[in-house]
Amino acid sequence: MSGGRRHRGPARLRVLLLSPNDPAGEAVTSTLRLQLQVFGREEAGARAGEVEPVHQLRVATRRLRAGLRLFEPVLAAATVRRACDELAWLGDSIGAVRDLDVLLLAIASRGRRLDPVERDALAPLVTLLRERRAIARDGLVRALEGDRCRRLLTRLGSVGGVRRELVLGRVAGDLATPHLRAVLRAGRRLGGDASPAAFHRLRVRVKRLRYALETLRGLGGRRLVRMLRLLERFQDTLGAQQDAATQIARLRELADAASLPPATLLAMGALIRVLGRRARRRRRRFPELWRKLDRDALRQGALEELSRHKRAGRVLRLVRATGT
Repeated sequence: MSGGRRHRGPARLRVLLLSPNDPAGEAVTSTLRLQLQVFGREEAGARAGEVEPVHQLRVATRRLRAGLRLFEPVLAAATVRRACDELAWLGDSIGAVRDLDVLLLAIASRGRRLDPVERDALAPLVTLLRERRAIARDGLVRALEGDRCRRLLTRLGSVGGVRRELVLGRVAGDLATPHLRAVLRAGRRLGGDASPAAFHRLRVRVKRLRYALETLRGLGGRRLVRMLRLLERFQDTLGAQQDAATQIARLRELADAASLPPATLLAMGALIRVLGRRARRRRRRFPELWRKLDRDALRQGALEELSRHKRAGRVLRLVRATGT
């Protein structure tokens, strides 16, 4: 997409592994700090227009929002709301670039299923998307360089206000439970004729739950690990389905609004059919994965692993009080 240094993929950062005895305030700080480090590491590449740094910048922004939502019960609600609103603003600027990257990657990969004449006819579309990406990238650079972004990052680096005596093990299960319930509500409402918007809502909630459980992974055990693996598979399936649906809608919008040659429009129609088949295949996998995710034993087991530290804390306080 651009010249300059070649991006070698995400560098390894230390893995965040929280423990039950960590003060909740330190857990908040560590969670946000890790994603701020990712953001700082990838920002230069994103400014240069490199594809993978833009992707990692978006992931870091989403994980920052997820971390704030996870710890919202122990933080000031106004602080969380204001920071999430600002991260949503920044995420829009990043997403404007990333969404075009995803569409261009889809054209390159799914376009291989077209015949050579149709593939060649997509060239004007690719040119148009690259021009729009350049405009979106300029907007992202302005956002990153602006005072609004700098103030946001500074505030995120100094979030506090959690009671000093509150330890993570006492609240971990309570923090994760609302995110699990949100997934169950969204998933159980889906019928056979559910709209792409309904699947998107479920995808967002699954992603938030996955991020929450990954943050609390150090407090769990084997059942939590199994839950995370299932969530990752579920998210990949929903993601492929929703990406295809979004790309179809974007291509149709471009076909209606942009001045493209007739041959390009015909090739776009063929590409839409390829993407439609991909979306339907992924959608057929949904019921089986949902049945696995909606199993009481797995869900309750993961929550029990997080909540066992809460019970241990009560026993410890009782021993200290009675002297036994």
